[in-house]
Amino acid sequence: MLLIDQFAYTNGLRHVKAGYKFLFTLLMLVLAIGLDNIYVNLSIFVLIIILELTCAKFKLRNVISFIKVPLIFILLGTIFLVIGFSKENHFSYSIKIFGGYFGVIEGQEMLFLRVFMRSLAATSSVIFLSVTTPMVDIIKVFKSMHLPNVFIELFMLIYRFIFIIIEEAQTNINSLEIKFGFINTKTSFKSIKIFIENMVLGILKRNEEMINALNIKLYNGEFPVR
Repeated sequence: MLLIDQFAYTNGLRHVKAGYKFLFTLLMLVLAIGLDNIYVNLSIFVLIIILELTCAKFKLRNVISFIKVPLIFILLGTIFLVIGFSKENHFSYSIKIFGGYFGVIEGQEMLFLRVFMRSLAATSSVIFLSVTTPMVDIIKVFKSMHLPNVFIELFMLIYRFIFIIIEEAQTNINSLEIKFGFINTKTSFKSIKIFIENMVLGILKRNEEMINALNIKLYNGEFPVR
């Protein structure tokens, strides 16, 4: 059982109807993506954190672990909206390196902040649903909406694979931190190399385990629920 499943079955919101939590998450996603307002998205993120701590009764370290790895991926995916490298210094803030300039692109700060906060609010909303609602209940909601089986199948498999990646990344990061893998710049670069290698091998292994588990359960493209 994935760690995310353990949280989903033991949290304080476990017995709240999955449909209510799904509608709440959907509303948060619509607000985050539709309004695209920095302050609204910050409010959504703070609200999700408060609900996870007070209603779902997760410990603070668990809440931090939920968002830590996604936050790294969000930052890596958005940071290049605001930083760049050029031979000419047209940056708001820059340093000279390798015969050029590396710095913050002028006028892109607000775009970066908007995209970052929108991604953070949307991701935290989806994580809230995932850690408070067992997958079988989410599938029941989808089936009650009469969604196509192919959609449910893709959602289930993508969901499992995403959290396999997150759990594998969290395990590797914790392992490197225990070994002081990020104590200085030189060691950090070596740790990043080790992290990537372990991630690739670990994900391939976990994916094979998931496929074997599906085959043992005679998976035929449909997830029956009662």
